[in-house]
Amino acid sequence: MPFINTPRLRFHYRTQGDPDGLPMLLLHGSFASGRWWEPFLSILPKEILAVVPDLRGCGESDRTDTGYAIDEQAEDVRALVEALGWDGFDLVGHSSSGAIAVEYAMNYAHTLHSLILVDSAPVEGVRTPLEAYPVLESLRTDRELLGRALRNLMPSLADSAVHQPFIEQLVTDAQSMAPAAFTAVARALDHWDRFLDAGQLTLPTLLIWGDQDTIVDHATTVRSLIAIPGANNLEILRNVGHSPMIEAPVALAERIIDFITEEFDEFEEIRGSVEEDK
Repeated sequence: MPFINTPRLRFHYRTQGDPDGLPMLLLHGSFASGRWWEPFLSILPKEILAVVPDLRGCGESDRTDTGYAIDEQAEDVRALVEALGWDGFDLVGHSSSGAIAVEYAMNYAHTLHSLILVDSAPVEGVRTPLEAYPVLESLRTDRELLGRALRNLMPSLADSAVHQPFIEQLVTDAQSMAPAAFTAVARALDHWDRFLDAGQLTLPTLLIWGDQDTIVDHATTVRSLIAIPGANNLEILRNVGHSPMIEAPVALAERIIDFITEEFDEFEEIRGSVEEDK
């Protein structure tokens, strides 16, 4: 799997599909790496060129002590997109990277065909209690606790023997994150709130949520749906937790492919009405 150098950091990334296919950038959440998207990548049609980077501090990308604020990570994504030479693509953000994707879309909507948020951090950010930070820090050295935490994100697979080797690799990946990353992303989400600005997001946007998600609840997801003018629907995946790209990759791929291949003429009306209200 290749690396790519940018002015901000050196990215490791996975890729799948025809080089001339429809470009799609997939972002993983915290305590993760691009490996989380592998089950999803394996079933994508070759007509989609998917790129999945390991984000700052994760996987085999640069492990830095700083740079984890949401706006900084959105600039990381911009640097990667420029290095790839893309001028139009679909952006998919999962979990905490939903915030990164929203921040990117706020600043660079002209580079996007669509925005897709999967079990995403809400546009209002996430408040983490102070007492939770020592627990997050302890995950660096407590593999058993980390393993339980990750399995809670994919409840439909927690007892699946066939998936255990893959899940154990995810635990190993999480333990190898930059030390700063164990708490920095939570702090970043605590200081990020785009709820009042989300009205700028008039590009075609899809929200997807697993109804067994114990991290992101239905109410906050609906608030994000209402706040984003370009969001036309909330797709709910039944009996799926926080990790549909692992738990239900086929169902997730169907929703995403159906969405990105839609005709989006109606979104021009949305953009027009928002401009008139300004």
